Amino acid sequence: MADYEPETPYAIRQFEPQVLVPIDIFGLNLSLTTSAQAMITTTLLVSAYLYYAARQGSMVPSRLQASAELVYGFVARTVVKTAGEEARHAIPFVFTLFVFILFGSLFGLTPVKFTFTSHLIVTLALALTVFAYVNILAVHKQGLGFFRFFLPAGTPLYLAPVLVVIETISYLFRPITLGVRIFANILAGHIMIKLFADFCVMMIEGLGVAGFAAALAPIVMMTVLYGFETMIFVVQSYIFILITSLYIRDALHAH
Repeated sequence: MADYEPETPYAIRQFEPQVLVPIDIFGLNLSLTTSAQAMITTTLLVSAYLYYAARQGSMVPSRLQASAELVYGFVARTVVKTAGEEARHAIPFVFTLFVFILFGSLFGLTPVKFTFTSHLIVTLALALTVFAYVNILAVHKQGLGFFRFFLPAGTPLYLAPVLVVIETISYLFRPITLGVRIFANILAGHIMIKLFADFCVMMIEGLGVAGFAAALAPIVMMTVLYGFETMIFVVQSYIFILITSLYIRDALHAH
């Protein structure tokens, strides 16, 4: 008798990237996966949206132009309000992060798109990019004075070694906490939605015709969760750039 191997629920399988174009160069796997394809698609779609929105540049903006200006203005106000006027040069960088994370996550709710922000390797890479940018900015702006960040002013000399170690560890953990925060929220939301979808399929397969009626309640719940998940995407994208703006503020102004 053959061993029964239960199929992994789609709620878990949805996070497994599939290889679309296998590429192996000198033993290095550079294959195009669904995750990479989703990032490329997001970049192309957002670039096209911003290009056509900015192409007209009329005093009376079209809906497309107005929507792009609304998003850019929101990010610009967040950066300036949090990091100060000196941080205006960082607005394009922060804006790029915001639209990439937000639209990449929203596209992931469609049936034909992979949610790459549900992978820790992606969100951690974005967080490390922020970390590198902030450190370069801090050294350029403050020089060696940047290292005063690890020793708060007025610290007693006997506490200095302990506080330096604590501040250094806390500082190095910044990209980890920044990357894990958005990854965990998006991962949890997607699992919840797909669990209800799996539940609907199980009810229909187990109850037959009656299962269609019984599946209405999970379907309604899925609809509510889709709305809730969309709100989470917006909030988490905002939190990401808000924390990034705080880091930029620290880089520009020694405390």
